[in-house]
Amino acid sequence: MSLRSFTAPAASQKILLIGGCGYIGCYLYQQLERAGFVVTVVDLLKRGNPLGLTVIQDDYANLHNNFLRQFDVVLWFGGHSSVGQSIADPDGAVANNCLNLFSFAKRLQAHTKLIYASSGSLYSTKSVPVVPASESFLASIPSQNAYDISKFAFDYLAKSFLCNFYALRMGTLSGYSPNLRPELVFNAMNLSAVTTGRLQLKNSDSHRTLLFLSDLWALVRKLITTQQQPGVYNAGSLSFKMGELAHGIARVWNAQVVHEGDSDSYSFLLDTTRMKAICGKDLVSTDLSQRCTEFIEQYEATRSTH
Repeated sequence: MSLRSFTAPAASQKILLIGGCGYIGCYLYQQLERAGFVVTVVDLLKRGNPLGLTVIQDDYANLHNNFLRQFDVVLWFGGHSSVGQSIADPDGAVANNCLNLFSFAKRLQAHTKLIYASSGSLYSTKSVPVVPASESFLASIPSQNAYDISKFAFDYLAKSFLCNFYALRMGTLSGYSPNLRPELVFNAMNLSAVTTGRLQLKNSDSHRTLLFLSDLWALVRKLITTQQQPGVYNAGSLSFKMGELAHGIARVWNAQVVHEGDSDSYSFLLDTTRMKAICGKDLVSTDLSQRCTEFIEQYEATRSTH
């Protein structure tokens, strides 16, 4: 049996999930638990603890080396996760997304995998046509804000100085989580269409690749349980022009699209050939309509239980 085909049993894997109470973290925690992994959560609880998890409430940078030695995998989803948050706290974004993370990563054992949230926005362009970017494309700093700078800088440091790292250049996150981010474009369009019969559209010709949480989990699970080459991995599900996305969602809910013009924006598309080859049938193959329906069903089911 080759190393690449080896699959480690979940029970033998100890996972440290940093940011385990956030939008991504809550979803991943539920999937990891169902799959039988032993999961320890670290979170500052700035967005609450909707699952009521037992949490180490501390900055990950403060974790002791002896504590870290026990883990086979560290999942890092505890960063400054948006441009707005990073602009409001630029020093914190650079520290959290880059400087502190690099110091932390250097303290991990050589066998410990670090799987962390990078960003597909590093492939952003204002040129036309927009070409789907593979992992071999040269990333750039699309705009001079603390989010893009910090993500770019850590990816550069990781490639130069780390060995056992897996950078997830993720598309625009989408889908239901117990700690929902309703402002994300797919989530926001669906919620607005269902509750008001209208949804807002800006920058209709901009391109985006969406990443649904279920597909993120498929990739994360493969990276945890199989031997894959360290480095950068694009993570995406479906790609659209923003106008196509808005009108597609509107058709599902028989809603009206409200055009709000254009603003200074950017585009990116992800080539996910590598992700598809690794995950195979584990990726969800449903279309946009089914994704919309599943999102609202999960959202309404959770609301009805509270």
